[in-house]
Parts: sequence; structure tokens; C-alpha cells
Amino acid sequence: MKKLTILFLTIISVSFGQTLSLDSCIQMAKRNYPLIKQNNLIEQSEKNIANADSKNWLPKLTFISKASYQSEVVEFLGKSFPHDNYLAAVNLEQNLFDGGQIHQQKQLDKLNSETDLRKNEVEMYKLIDRVNQLYSSILLTRESIKTLNVYKDDINNKKTILSASVKNGMTLQSNLDAMEAEELKTEQSLIEATENIKALYQSLGMFINKTIDDNSELSSEPILNSSKGEEINRPELKLFDSQKAMLEARHKLTNKTSLPKISISGEGAYGRPGPNFLNQDLRFFGQAGITLKWNIGTLYSYNNEKQNFLINSKMVDVQKEVFVFNLKSTMLSQTAQINSLKAILEKDKLIIEKRKSIKETASSQLANGSITSTDYLIESNAEMQAILNQKIHEIKLMNAISNYNSSKGITNF
Repeated sequence: MKKLTILFLTIISVSFGQTLSLDSCIQMAKRNYPLIKQNNLIEQSEKNIANADSKNWLPKLTFISKASYQSEVVEFLGKSFPHDNYLAAVNLEQNLFDGGQIHQQKQLDKLNSETDLRKNEVEMYKLIDRVNQLYSSILLTRESIKTLNVYKDDINNKKTILSASVKNGMTLQSNLDAMEAEELKTEQSLIEATENIKALYQSLGMFINKTIDDNSELSSEPILNSSKGEEINRPELKLFDSQKAMLEARHKLTNKTSLPKISISGEGAYGRPGPNFLNQDLRFFGQAGITLKWNIGTLYSYNNEKQNFLINSKMVDVQKEVFVFNLKSTMLSQTAQINSLKAILEKDKLIIEKRKSIKETASSQLANGSITSTDYLIESNAEMQAILNQKIHEIKLMNAISNYNSSKGITNF
């Protein structure tokens, strides 16, 4: 119900052109990614295999028809038998007891399909990191373009002031030239950033099947996570559980195949000769019987099969333990990064205040000619970099929280 609610809200927000969030982009990417189609194919395959397994309990009906001619025949008591023989027969065989093999095979096939679905989920989960990186890159590039435009506007304003000063002979032409050179450099950076963000828009748009451009509103909220405490809820863990269950099912199937099988059969035929070879007339005849089959040789390898099962099961446990260990190590690093970025952001506020004050002083000094334009640009650049650093750290924090939640496991994916 929770997933349906999130999906409904995502569709509504997109339909009415509201702000896109990282969560909504991930949901849309999942629905649009071609690999999602494989889930339906796996489910269809499971149904087909289940139907095939169920039919193993149906009677097996076989029809046989043949005619033959023999160059030599038996002569018995002075009686000569015909050289031509004919047979048309129907054979019916029904399993009575199979030791539970058919049922266990159905369980194994079901678990095999479930494991394939889990593998698909693991591959689909990788979408989160890809969309997260594209989304964060767009936010970073947008802030860079915004800061560069503000910086360019400031340069233009200072150019106007310096132009008047140059005309009045109050400042040197070189100061104005320095401003114009910085303006050209800024325009180069803007061209590079603009082309870069176009490619990012196209890439994200391809994943979510939606057009993204400068007019698209993107939220700066990280990926949400509704799991409680430090519980890890990754699809890889479910895959490990499915693999263990499948190993156990295979082991049980091996045990079932070592049990005896009982079946009944009956055959009705028309032709000649029949069981009574002395009677060479074309006629109906038949037979019925019960069969017990027991491949005792399977018992010889039972202990080896059991040992292989235990070893393979322990190997899956080790793989799961290694995965969780590495994941917790990654989450510790991500937690440290989050705490570091939070502390850095507090310092960013103080740095910007200081840089703003320094730049205002430099602006006054440039106006009265006590410093050169190069000196002013140094301070203006420093303020621009401080503002951009703050935005970068904010987006990096969003990205770090998203990465942590993704590592922990997103329950609404």
C-alpha cells in the first residue's frame, strides 16, 4: 500500500509539472528501465514450468502402430506361420508414488524463478546510484552556472565604472583590459558548463523518460529512507536467502530421487501375433501390471551430496557475511563524510560573511583608485568561490545522505 501511495504521488506531481525530487526520478527510472520487463518474463516462465511439472501426474498415453514382414518363420508341429505381422497398441501408464519427487521439483523450480527475480532486483537497484549521480551533477552544474552569471554581472558593472575612469584619465587602460579578460574567461567557463548540463539533462531524461531542461524544478532533498534504526534492507540479502533456499531444495530433491517409484500400466492391442503365438488370427489382446523401480545406486552418493550441500550453504553464509561487513564499513565512511560536511557548512557561512565584507571594501578602494582591478578581481573571485563552495557542500551533503540511505537499503524502491 505504501509503494502504491508513493507511485500515485509521483505520477500526480509529474502530471501537474510540480518539482521533481530524487525519489520521484528513481521511481520513474525504475518503471522506464528496460530490465524491468525481465520480471514479467521470469514470472511467465515460472508458470509454464509449474504447469509442466503438474502434468507429470497425468496418465501417460502412448500409441504404437507397426507392420513387418519376415523372410523366415517358425514351423511348429507341421504348421507354418504367416510371414507378415501387424500391431496397433495403446499403452497407459500412471504414477502412484514417486517419493515426493514431482512436488519437490515444483518447489525447486519456484525457488529458481524467485532467485532470478532477486538477481534482477539487485541489478535494478544499481539504478539508484546512477540516477543519484546524474541528479547531483545537474544541481552542482546549475549552481556553478548561477554563480558564474552573478560574477559576470559584477564584472560588467565594474567595467562600466572603469570605462568612465579611463576616459577621465583617473585610471589606466590596463585595469579595464584586466576586467575584459576576466569577462572572457568567465564566458568560457559558462560555455563549458552549459554544454555539460545539456548532456546531463539528456542522460537523466533518458532514464526517467521525461524532458529535463533549465525550466525543470529539482528538489534538493536526499533519497528518503523509511527503514528503522541501523537495519540493513538490501536486495542482495534477499538474494543470498533465496540461494540458500534453492540449495536446500536441491538437496531434498536428491533425497526424493533415491526413493522407490511405483506405477501401474495397461496396454490394449490389436494385431498378430499376440502373447499366444500359436494363434495367428488378427485379434484384440492386452496386459496390465504394477511396477516398482528403485535405483539403489543413488544411495551410494548420498553422503557426498549431503556434504556438498552443507559446504555450499556455508559458502553462501560467508558471502553474505562479507557483503554485510563491507557494507557496514562503507556506511561508516559515509557517516563520517556526512558529519564532516555538516561541520564544513557551518564554517562556509562565516567564510562568506568575511569574503563579502572584504569584497565591499575592495569595491570602494577600486572606485577611488587605491587598488587595481586585478586586486579587486582577486577578492571578487574569492567571494564567488566561497559562495560556490557552500552550494557544492550542500549538494555533496544531499548526495552523501542519499548514498548512505542507498547503502542501507531503500524500502520504497
